[in-house]
Amino acid sequence: MAVSRRMVPAKMIILSILQYFLGFSFGSKLIVTHAPSYVSFQEQARPLETGDVPKVISHTLGISSQTGLDWNGILQGSVFQRPKANVLVTVVDSTGSLPNKLRKIANFQVSPNEQMPDVSDLMTVMQGVFYDKKPLLLDAALDSNMFNIRSEFDVFRKLPNTVLKMADRLLNQDSLLQTLNTGSLNSSLDQDLSLMGELQMIQDVVNMLTSNPDLLASKTPDLFSFSVTGLQAIYDKDGSQSPKAADASQFVTDFIHKLTEDFRKLYKDNCVIEVLTTVPVQGQIRKVRSLKADITDTPKIITKTDLNLSQDYNYMYPAIFNIALWMMIIMSLSVFAVAYGIWNMDPGRDSIIYRMTTTRLKKD
Repeated sequence: MAVSRRMVPAKMIILSILQYFLGFSFGSKLIVTHAPSYVSFQEQARPLETGDVPKVISHTLGISSQTGLDWNGILQGSVFQRPKANVLVTVVDSTGSLPNKLRKIANFQVSPNEQMPDVSDLMTVMQGVFYDKKPLLLDAALDSNMFNIRSEFDVFRKLPNTVLKMADRLLNQDSLLQTLNTGSLNSSLDQDLSLMGELQMIQDVVNMLTSNPDLLASKTPDLFSFSVTGLQAIYDKDGSQSPKAADASQFVTDFIHKLTEDFRKLYKDNCVIEVLTTVPVQGQIRKVRSLKADITDTPKIITKTDLNLSQDYNYMYPAIFNIALWMMIIMSLSVFAVAYGIWNMDPGRDSIIYRMTTTRLKKD
């Protein structure tokens, strides 16, 4: 009897390890919920790494990346047709059940080398390529109790940026609580409020785009990246097999379907919408310092001269340079034409040079 009691914890440990590795191996996927007709897909034997997702987005929008990508799951049918926008929704889901519920046109296996894809480099590249047109770039995620919305457009700063403000926002008549079935979710609970707040934040961004169509009028591609971590928080609190976990998963599924339709209407089907499901990072690494360690000196303040940066030029430099260049070219051609004409000029027989003799020239 004692042996069987000792076997139970061992079995639980083995099952937990198997569940973790199965979720790690099969829970991460890239699901395409919508794409234009000129974008095609093909199966890939090698899984896509999470860190390469921004490169896939860059390829889809027709922007060359600094490093190559040995993955051809998403293909472009024409170099003259590019999606107007790319929408990426990253959902932390350890169960791997969300991809099976979503309506999709393609899905790819993902190797989770990191939990969240970093689109900051891609946003920097797009700002450099379209520096004179100001593309619409937005990256939104929940950081502790603050909603971090990264965008150069001030209109998005009007959105609620804390969980407490979002709790009041959810009480409005146009919130997701009034349009979607929440099941057993309760906004008075912290985990439920985090999930509802994340989805409401995304919906408010869509509402802001709908009420400000001028934001979509640019000729540059747009990029949206959203992160949802509240679903995994409910799994950790109530269990992945609990009724509340099922309601939360269905709530996220219904919202993604609604989000897909909203962006399709905004961009008239000329957009690519992807959902990336990732597994949570197991454990955290914290760097500590001993109390007896020596205090380092104050770090040196780095100036521009230390960074060896190139000289800053005025924004009118290209225009002034072109004016000076073409004036020099025109003046050079004018001087050459006048000199050439004088050199080859024929005075003719009636010229004073031929009519006046040398003696008369001396008298004059």
